[in-house]
Amino acid sequence: MLAFLVIHKEGDSSVNSSVGCGGRQLRLELAVNDFERFLTADKGVSVTTRECYVRHVLPFLTEVSGPAGVVDFDGVSAQRVRSYVTNLGGRYSPRSLKLIATAIRSFLGFAWMSGWTGCDLRPAVGVVVTHRFGRLPKALSAGDVQRLLAVPDRRTTTGSRDYALLVVLSRLGLRAGEVAGLRLDDFNWRAATVTPRVKGARRLCLPIPHDVGQAVVAYLNWRPAGVACREVFLQVRGGPTPMTGRAVSQVVARHAVRAGLGTVRAHRLRHSAARAVLSAGGSLTEIGELLGHADGQVTMVYASLDLLSLAALVRPWPVGVDHV
Repeated sequence: MLAFLVIHKEGDSSVNSSVGCGGRQLRLELAVNDFERFLTADKGVSVTTRECYVRHVLPFLTEVSGPAGVVDFDGVSAQRVRSYVTNLGGRYSPRSLKLIATAIRSFLGFAWMSGWTGCDLRPAVGVVVTHRFGRLPKALSAGDVQRLLAVPDRRTTTGSRDYALLVVLSRLGLRAGEVAGLRLDDFNWRAATVTPRVKGARRLCLPIPHDVGQAVVAYLNWRPAGVACREVFLQVRGGPTPMTGRAVSQVVARHAVRAGLGTVRAHRLRHSAARAVLSAGGSLTEIGELLGHADGQVTMVYASLDLLSLAALVRPWPVGVDHV
């Protein structure tokens, strides 16, 4: 890999003496740079995911590196990997620990494919158990969604943009980063479809509901003309640059407070879109298709929102029965 070539070319004798017997010593920053390129070019992850993985891998590499900032992969054993992850258990919640473990597992797989490690150390990370169905999705009611949509002033550029953002989030169930990544070319107005880039570097093909189309077109009439970037949603202040996922979520939070809904993030609107499908008589399969779930088990959590169907499963409380 490039990191090994750079280290060898620089001629650091303290490193090259060990490179000859396996090539498993790399400077920390070079290993991270190669991992970042792998995530971007080969895995096609988003900028947010890449930064998240690197943020969690850096402390691990710092832990196993020497004082000169050189990682000796020959000294990274399965036991050392397992001990590092296990020791984090008391400092992080299961959900956070699972994310850290995923990032480290991804790096170790990359290191093995690159020939940096003598064996595949990914199994040493172990499985972090989280109770997926222990936390039920929180969705806004249809009335609360309407209260939220009533806040932006659509007579302004900012209000028109924010309204379109909220409609897309609440109707199409996209994540904040996916909405920020929407491009003008993703909309096929003749076919009335939109193909956003979603998690896993996949493309979804979704129909454009009438209200979504109206909101987006209304914003496009306000959107600055002649802008080079093709992203649909642009920052209003500081120049017409593409919005980030964080900025999208901040828009939701700001308007939710003004609507008297308290703290609401963009992902709550994703859950609200799923709830709207159920309320309209849709199935869990249709929710999975809308949200782009690759695993049907992930969609099953939304069964908790279908209160009418669940009510039929509730057994009546026995009356006139003596209880011990």
